[in-house]
Amino acid sequence: MTLSQFDVRGEAVRDGESEEVIRKGDLLRGLVRYRPDGSELFIHTRLNLALLQTAVSLPILLLKPSSRTDEVTQRDNLLTGRGSVRNYEFLERLSNDMASASFPACYLAEQHGDGRRDFYFVTEDVAGFERIARSAAEALAFPLSIERYRLADVAPTILPAEAIGELGLEVAADSRTRATRFEFWGAEPSLAKLRVQLERRGYRFLGLETHIRELRMLKQVPIDGAGFQAVLKEIVSLSRSLGCSYRGTETIEGFEQFALTRPLPERYTGGPAPTTGILRRIFGRKDL
Repeated sequence: MTLSQFDVRGEAVRDGESEEVIRKGDLLRGLVRYRPDGSELFIHTRLNLALLQTAVSLPILLLKPSSRTDEVTQRDNLLTGRGSVRNYEFLERLSNDMASASFPACYLAEQHGDGRRDFYFVTEDVAGFERIARSAAEALAFPLSIERYRLADVAPTILPAEAIGELGLEVAADSRTRATRFEFWGAEPSLAKLRVQLERRGYRFLGLETHIRELRMLKQVPIDGAGFQAVLKEIVSLSRSLGCSYRGTETIEGFEQFALTRPLPERYTGGPAPTTGILRRIFGRKDL
């Protein structure tokens, strides 16, 4: 596949008059990453596995537009409302310029923290992309720096952990484990029991959101391939045995597959490994 087969942003297309959805948009997933000092980095990633498969062998560019001092809060070093709006105006301008030029580049993800919001794109033409990006930044008075990576370099940050193994990415040795947050839904008594069992297994309690009945736990776990699959098998079975469900944030297909009213997919039950991967099961492709 080439990038020309994908929409720049992967957004839903609606009829201009009826607002009926003509083309479904790609799934978006919110992730939280923890730095060594414990601070949080908030990720929004585009989940299109065919696009990600195409991106494996292409350059990934991280765009870092610098906001003004008055667009960053002093208390928590996050973008203000105005700063966030102007930041997205840059993304919108850049995406429209790419689409108008039929340029081979696609948005993959963004990260928010440390007083900035940065954007990940994949492209087939680095020099051409940088030219269009800097033009869009200059039009909005954004100082812009651009960094170049491979998907395997940034996957531990921007992808759900399950996708790393599914795509067969070889991440760096020092990135093969990561402090990872796991969320669970359930009744408070059930979540309390689950917390005890997870703490016995080395998980650290992060919090309990009583209004949405969500337990949050943290643990340093392997995130590449079979290691993370073993983690999922353990927590999925454990949470269900206690009347709770894993939210599936770090999986490709998300939370619905773990609903207590549905049978667990075989890949999470500890039984035999599925004969086909998620990419093939979703797209029905033999060449993925």
